[in-house]
Amino acid sequence: MLRVIAVCLSLLVAACVAPPRPTLSVAEIQQYRLVDVRVEGAGVIRSWPAMETAYLRTANTDPDLQAKLQTEPASSFPQLTAFFERTLAAQARAGLDAQIGPVLTGARPVRAVVRLKTFDIPSGARRVLIDSTARISADIDLVDARTGATLVRYEGPLRARQMIGGLATAIAVQVETDPGTDMLATYLADYRAWLFQN
Repeated sequence: MLRVIAVCLSLLVAACVAPPRPTLSVAEIQQYRLVDVRVEGAGVIRSWPAMETAYLRTANTDPDLQAKLQTEPASSFPQLTAFFERTLAAQARAGLDAQIGPVLTGARPVRAVVRLKTFDIPSGARRVLIDSTARISADIDLVDARTGATLVRYEGPLRARQMIGGLATAIAVQVETDPGTDMLATYLADYRAWLFQN
């Protein structure tokens, strides 16, 4: 019980900490054009059930991998981590194109670099027995594509979402969309609000 209270308090404190304001004004940011999005740090992903299932559907996967994923973190499997990174890069690219692309209308190319610090979507078994809190945190840098200089750094806070756990998990898993994809989309929308201060 004390552990649950401590986790809840730490998540509450983390959610209340706001990143410092952007160092560039909106007018300055509008001089740039988003040309690339990169994701780094997929090795921190402990679990992402929807994408683990998607990976297991691909050809040439280890037949024992599904059983191993029940007891080992996803980061123990380099091929799975690489799959996560490609998936996140595509999702982040689509999300940032939609969120900030229409505002970055300038001529100077800029790259967004998303550096994961935390990404954990509990498996069904964990949700039943141990932990039903999904978590994400990432830093996002806008980098001048020509010089490599960091223009704006977003030190992203930890965001958490309590998912249905316990005995109701089996039903929830059947009807919910992928929490990891949803949380990333929300995180990028929060980033847009921070970047443009609206």
